[in-house]
Amino acid sequence: MIENKQETGEEKMEKRKLLIPKIDVVFHSLFRSSKEKLIGYFISSLIQKKVKVIYVDKDRHLMRKYPEEKLGILDLRTELEGGVICNIEVQLANPGNIVDRILYYWSRAFGEQLKEGDEYQELNKTIGILIVDFKLKEMEGIEKLGTKWKIMAEGEENRILTEKLELIILEIPKAREMVKMGKKDKIVEWLMFLDNPNSVEVTKIMEENEEIKEAVEELEEISQDEELKRVAFLKEKYIRDEKSARRYYKEQGLEEGRILGIKQGVKEGIKEGKKEGIKEGKKINTEEIAKKMLQKNFPIEVIMEITNLTEEEVKKIQSN
Repeated sequence: MIENKQETGEEKMEKRKLLIPKIDVVFHSLFRSSKEKLIGYFISSLIQKKVKVIYVDKDRHLMRKYPEEKLGILDLRTELEGGVICNIEVQLANPGNIVDRILYYWSRAFGEQLKEGDEYQELNKTIGILIVDFKLKEMEGIEKLGTKWKIMAEGEENRILTEKLELIILEIPKAREMVKMGKKDKIVEWLMFLDNPNSVEVTKIMEENEEIKEAVEELEEISQDEELKRVAFLKEKYIRDEKSARRYYKEQGLEEGRILGIKQGVKEGIKEGKKEGIKEGKKINTEEIAKKMLQKNFPIEVIMEITNLTEEEVKKIQSN
């Protein structure tokens, strides 16, 4: 007798083993390789207005062999019906300059519309969408998920200078909290899909949300790509190492958000000694920092980035 056993959500999740779409290389492969319809579903849910995508800039994507390479443009740019430009970026680690970054990406997308001889009035509305996997200080006290930002006059909040600028910021941790509280909408569902498409929660979402189901099916296809899997793994590892480095420096008393770690802070700390939250009179020694990081098994590449030491210098410290 053959037992007719229905698969549980956990079993379906185990079978899928999908790549994680919030990793930028996966995000771009998913939405650039798929039909415009899928990215249209995604943008419509995020801006809470039905849109039709007529063009996805596939030429902007350069697959990077190593996650720390600075080559490759990893913002996703689309053109919507009516000429509206939409630029999307996903950030998993807080670089400490995220607001400046979204403004830069928005301004570039806005300004690049003009060709030689064009008039300023030919510039179309440009929407910048930023999705982050951390909480922003600038968003503290705001409960809403998916805030829209525009230019307004001080004291005249109901008067908008122009409709051509719109920024939308979404925090994945906030979506997780909303799911725990039983609050769900399309934005939350898409962010949960980006966060972990292998979760039981997303399996349940697929039962009612055809758009997410279609996204999962598309993701299943690209998750078979061995090269993409390799690059995604390296990128995820690099992000973990970067977060770990920031946490290490935060524990040492450095100002949160300055990667110093990282280059600038180390240089300033060496020069000034007691600034950037360092205890008075304690001078930073890059070799000492490298030694401590080696003891904590940080990758040599990360140590080089943080301390500005050469590979040879780091290996010499390691051998002593």
